[in-house]
Amino acid sequence: MKHALTLLAALLSLNAGAADLTFSGQAVNHNDKIVIDFQVAAGSSISLWTDSWQSGLNFDPQLYLAQGDAIVLEDDDNGSLVNAGAGFFDAGLTFTASTAGSYRLVLNASSNTRLGSTLSAGFTYDGDTPIPLATWNQPSYDVNANDQKGGFWRLHLSGVETAAVVPEPAGWALMLPGLLALGLRARRRG
Repeated sequence: MKHALTLLAALLSLNAGAADLTFSGQAVNHNDKIVIDFQVAAGSSISLWTDSWQSGLNFDPQLYLAQGDAIVLEDDDNGSLVNAGAGFFDAGLTFTASTAGSYRLVLNASSNTRLGSTLSAGFTYDGDTPIPLATWNQPSYDVNANDQKGGFWRLHLSGVETAAVVPEPAGWALMLPGLLALGLRARRRG
């Protein structure tokens, strides 16, 4: 009995730090990629889904999940199978983490597909000149409904330990001068 209680306590503690997190924002161009890094505990049941598709000014999202550089799961248009709050054109993934570790999730427009089995292989639109979503006719765009002309995205992560949006290189370029100024200011005070 003591071993059974110890095992039960150990199993319960696996998900003690698990959290449900939501991130949202605006994509601007057809080749924008939203990248989120997250940590999981061994044995965690993980659900990732978008509810960006609201049949209006938004885009049709897809998800790529990588461990290291290797893409291990992907989805386009199965979000409603993962969570009832997702729409028909939303994306969703579920998996059980066999070991504790780090994952990277890439959210982008559904036709911006992977070029290989790794993230470093890139995506279809990586080399394109950016096209604003407000003027881009996404391949699944319905001209009669005038849909998919916005960049709203929202992503839900369930069962993860921690998660953070990874800034794009342009974001780092904007932040770097500010961080340097703060460092110089702190150095002058010291």
